[in-house]
Amino acid sequence: MKRDDLLAGCLLALVGIGVVIGAFRLHTGTPLHPQPGLFPLFGGGALTILAVILLVQAALGRSTGSEAFGKLGPPAIMVVGMGVYVAVLEPVGYVPATMLISAVILRVLGVRSWRTLSLTSLFLSFGTYLLFARVLGIDLPAGIVGFLG
Repeated sequence: MKRDDLLAGCLLALVGIGVVIGAFRLHTGTPLHPQPGLFPLFGGGALTILAVILLVQAALGRSTGSEAFGKLGPPAIMVVGMGVYVAVLEPVGYVPATMLISAVILRVLGVRSWRTLSLTSLFLSFGTYLLFARVLGIDLPAGIVGFLG
C-alpha cells in the first residue's frame, strides 16, 4: 500500500463529499432545469468516485505512489484558489470572482503575458456570464456588479 495515495484518496474523498453537500445547499435542479448546484454536484461526485478508485488501488497495492504527482505547488495553489472562489462568489459576484480565478489558473498553467492573462480572464468571465445568465437563464450572483443583472 502506498501511504501517500491513501492519504491523498482520503483527502480528495472528503473534499468531493464537501462539494456534493455544498451543491445540494445551492439546489441542484434537474438536467433540463439546472440550478446553481448541478455542475458542482457532478464535479464533486466525479472527484469522490476518482478518490475511491485511488483508495482501492492503494489498498490493493496497485497504485504508483506520489511519484506520479510531480510538483505539488501548482495544484495546491489551484485548490486554495477554488476555495477562495467559493468563499467570495456570493458577496463579490460571478464576474469579478471568475475573472480572478481565471487569472490565477492561467498563471499557474504558465501564461506569463499580462495582456493575454487579462484579456482571457475578462472575456472568459463575461462570456460565461452571458452564456449562463442570459442565454440559459441561470441565476448567478451579481455581487458588486449588480448592474449586470
